[in-house]
Amino acid sequence: MNAPVEIPAEVPGHRSELRLWLRLLTTANTIEAEIRRRLRDQFDTTLPRFDLLAQLERAPDGIMLSELSRRMMVSNGNVTGLVERLAQEGLIDRQVSESDRRAVQVRLTAEGRRVFAGMARAHADWIAELVGALDPSEQDALSTQLSALKASVRPGGAPAKPKPKRQGGTMRRQNAIAAPLAGFTPQHFGFAVQDGIATVTLNRPEKKNPLTFESYAELRDTFRALRFEESVTAVVVTGAGGNFSSGGDVFEIIEPLTTMGAADLHAFTTMTGDLVKEMRACPQPVVAAVEGVCAGAGAIIAMASDLRVAGAGAKVAFLFNRVGLAGCDMGACAILPRIVGQGRASELLYTGRFMSAEEGERWGFFNRLVPAGESLNAARETARALVQGPAYANGLTKRMLHMEWAMGVDAAIDAEAMAQALCMKTQDFRRAFEAFAGKTKPVFEGN
Repeated sequence: MNAPVEIPAEVPGHRSELRLWLRLLTTANTIEAEIRRRLRDQFDTTLPRFDLLAQLERAPDGIMLSELSRRMMVSNGNVTGLVERLAQEGLIDRQVSESDRRAVQVRLTAEGRRVFAGMARAHADWIAELVGALDPSEQDALSTQLSALKASVRPGGAPAKPKPKRQGGTMRRQNAIAAPLAGFTPQHFGFAVQDGIATVTLNRPEKKNPLTFESYAELRDTFRALRFEESVTAVVVTGAGGNFSSGGDVFEIIEPLTTMGAADLHAFTTMTGDLVKEMRACPQPVVAAVEGVCAGAGAIIAMASDLRVAGAGAKVAFLFNRVGLAGCDMGACAILPRIVGQGRASELLYTGRFMSAEEGERWGFFNRLVPAGESLNAARETARALVQGPAYANGLTKRMLHMEWAMGVDAAIDAEAMAQALCMKTQDFRRAFEAFAGKTKPVFEGN
C-alpha cells in the first residue's frame, strides 16, 4: 500500500483539489490492502486470483485467454501463470478453441464455482462493512459524484469548469479531527475519554454554553471521527456550570446571520443539520445529561441524543418560533414527533415555550429524572451499562432505529432479520450462551 503523501505548505493554490486526490488514493489503497489481507487470512488466496475467478464467473461459457488478459489489464504472461496454478488446483478448465487452435479458452469448473461463491459472499460482506460508515443515501451521493469525476478525467472527457471559490465564513471550516481520539483536545468544548465513555462538555458557562460557528463545526467533525473510534462505546453530552446550552450565541451567530446572503445562510443551516446527522450516524449511543437551560440548538442536541437524563429544574425550549424562524430546524419536525408524539411536538414547535423536566419525563422526552445537579452522574451510570453491553450489537440497534423510520413494516422486519443474523455470528453471542450455560454473567468484548 502506498504511504499517504503530505501536501507541502509551499504548494501554491489548488490545495483542496490535491487533498481530495490524496484522500481518494489513500482510501482506495487502504480498502484494497484490507481486502488482500482478508483474502489471504480466510481463503489462503490473493486478490489477482480472486479477480480472475470473478471474471470467469461472469462468463459461464468460458472466455479466451487474450480477452481475460485485456479485462484484467495485465499481460498474457501474468494471466497464463495464474491460469496454470488454478487449473492444477481443479478450479478452472482449459480448452483449445475449435475455431482457432492457437487460442485457449478457460472456464470455471464446478469446484471453482463452489469455491468462488464462498469468497464472493465474504467479499461482498467485507465491502459493505468497509463502506458502512456512510449510510445508503450518502453512498448513493458519493457514487454519483465519483461517476461524474470519472467521466471527466477519461480521455476525451470534458473536464468540469472550475468553480470560483466564494469567500466563506468560519462555519464552513473543516477540522482535522480523526480517530484515534485519545489525547484529543478540542478548541471549543471539553472532551475526555475514560473507560470506554467519551464525555463532551459544552463549556462556556458564563453565557450558559451557547454555540458558535466554530463550535458547531468542531462538534460535527468530532462526532464524525467517533464513527471510527474503537476505544469509545458510549458518549455523554453535558454542559458546564449548571446549564446544558442556551443555543446559538446571539452576537456570534444570530447577529451575523442577519447580514448574510442566501448561499452563506444555506451553508450555515446545512452545517447545523450535519451535526445532527453525525450524532445519529456514529455507532455509539449518545446520552444527554441536561441541567438548567436547554434551548434552541441545545434542545436539538439533546433531542438528537439516543437517551436523555434531566436534573430537576431543567427546562427545554425549541424556541425558533420566538425569534421569527420556523420550528423545522435541524430535523426537529422529523425527530421530535417520534419522541413525544405529533401533537405535543406541534405545541412545542409552534409556541417555542419551555417544557419542564417533569413534563419532559411524562411526555417521554427524558428517559430519567434525577435531583438537580445529578444528571451527569446518572448519564455516566447509563453509559457504563452500555459499555458493558455488546458494542457491535448496540451499534446495529442504533443504526436500525434510525434507518427504519423510512421503512415499511415488512422491509423493517427483513432488515432486522439480516441485522440479527449478523449478530448471531459474533463472539459476543457465543459468550452470552456460554455464560448462560455456566450460570455466570457474560463479559462482552464488542466482537
